[in-house]
Amino acid sequence: MRRLLTSLLACLATEAAALSPTELYARASQTVLLLEGRDAQNTVQFQASALALGDGVAATQCTLLAHATSWQITQGARSYAAYPRERDEARNLCRLDVPGLRAPHPQVATRDQVQVGQRVYAIGNALGLGLSLSEGLVSGIRSFSGEAWIQTTAALASGSEGGALFDESGRLVGVTDYGRRDGQNVNFAAPATWLDEIPARHGQPDRHAQTLTEANRLAAAADWKGLAALATDWTQRAPEHADAWLWLGNAHEALNVFPAAAGAYEKALAITPDSVSAALGLARNQLQQQQVEAAAATLARLLNTQRGEAEVWYLQGFIESARDRADAADAAWRQAVQLDSRHFAAWQQRYRLAFGRGDYRAAQQFATHLTEIQPEHFDAWLWLADAQLQLQRPERALRALDRASEIDPNQVETEVFRGHALFAQRRYADAIAAYRRALAGTLQWPAGAWAGLSNVYYRLQQFPDAIAAQREAVRLAPDTPQYQADLGIALKDGGHDEEALALFVAMRDKAPQDPFPWRQIGFVQSKLGRYAEANTALEQSLKLAPDQAKVWHALAQNYAMGDRVDDARRIYQRLRGQDAEHAEQLYQNVLLPFDMLPAHPEAKP
Repeated sequence: MRRLLTSLLACLATEAAALSPTELYARASQTVLLLEGRDAQNTVQFQASALALGDGVAATQCTLLAHATSWQITQGARSYAAYPRERDEARNLCRLDVPGLRAPHPQVATRDQVQVGQRVYAIGNALGLGLSLSEGLVSGIRSFSGEAWIQTTAALASGSEGGALFDESGRLVGVTDYGRRDGQNVNFAAPATWLDEIPARHGQPDRHAQTLTEANRLAAAADWKGLAALATDWTQRAPEHADAWLWLGNAHEALNVFPAAAGAYEKALAITPDSVSAALGLARNQLQQQQVEAAAATLARLLNTQRGEAEVWYLQGFIESARDRADAADAAWRQAVQLDSRHFAAWQQRYRLAFGRGDYRAAQQFATHLTEIQPEHFDAWLWLADAQLQLQRPERALRALDRASEIDPNQVETEVFRGHALFAQRRYADAIAAYRRALAGTLQWPAGAWAGLSNVYYRLQQFPDAIAAQREAVRLAPDTPQYQADLGIALKDGGHDEEALALFVAMRDKAPQDPFPWRQIGFVQSKLGRYAEANTALEQSLKLAPDQAKVWHALAQNYAMGDRVDDARRIYQRLRGQDAEHAEQLYQNVLLPFDMLPAHPEAKP
């Protein structure tokens, strides 16, 4: 009876000790610290998290410390210099001396107090924006390199590493590890009980940890050949380590050796069948090998268990795109951003799809969101400017371009879009100057600048300059039909009729079902007075695309000039129901003169 009463009192005490999320966050603000690393030039290299272990002592992840030469801890409104102390390399935990720091030693949950299914709260410096709280569950205890790590569904973001995982009573459960994660909702934490073991484990050699550190260094330096060699040796020494195969897959993938990468990810999956990273890597590389259905099958297994993982939906979008199912692709990417509103790559794909569909309003909304997620991302502002141009908002496009220029004043791509915007505002001299500035630099797509410059000259009816600029665009991008078409039009309107005709005939031969070259052949032949040939071309263009009021008008005019007035009248009647404005122009320009002719007098008997 006494034992039962003691147990009941303990349960009641536990319930009484439970804190609300608000209370827990307020208490944790003295324990969870902001960590900032700087280089020798005092430039910030990273922003992450740390934990106070008492007065003058803190702990964080060792890998963070490798990215800086000096460190600063912030607690509330006060900041302190921090100095690395003991290191537990195998568990990636380091203690720091922080002179002046005042904080209680946290209450640590024992191993038997950490149970799968219990509610936990992660607090850390997510994205370097200050302390934030996320809620989740302990979803498992997972083994890595012979050590038991805490798996949690509490959401983590970059900057959370070195932060805290608390239970509902405010006890420290673990040290969050954003780098050791296997999906958006599958994150890990080092057990908090390891913190007191750091001094005793200081200096102990750990080959696995050393190899992992070297792998991180090679990846950060983009030394993929070096990483492949390291990972190959690692898999030979420790073929039972999934990490080794994952790194080998990463290296092969970066080297575009996709079959080898897929094989390495398959090895990792054989060791850890529930690894999201390995499954995503395998599906990604199957896609690169155009094994679309194999990638879909790999990802389907993930979707059965990891529907809350944004990366899974992001890759699913590419699978649907490879199947030519644009709506399904967009739905997958939409699901990705619903799960992770800051998923830049998924928003980018939604932007590209909307832009390609001509849905420029949606493209503008997605581009705006991209600039909010990463306001210093140069291309995001260019994408926004492009969408604004398509919506005929040149003034807004110019504001986006000004922001892009602030981010990178040396990027001449900005000047191409600036030229487009100034052209839309009819500021032709300024547009020419912008295009010339762009062409004076190094452009990824110089043909676009030449084409834009040609458009300005064409609008100003400076046909020799327009033709010269468009010829350069065609030379640089000979397989772009629009450049060929614009060159033909400039040649036609600039008096180079025979050359224009030859160009349009060549375009017709390549694409006989395209009404454009037929139309232009008809216009040029009409201009040359070859009405029979012109009519044949115009009639074929209208057969392919009947809703061309301008072409009907030109054909009616040719009919009238060839004494086929009744045929011209039939076109007029057709246009009245199709395009009243063009019908009226046709009547005024072509038929009215015939209607005003005096009737022939009847012959006298």
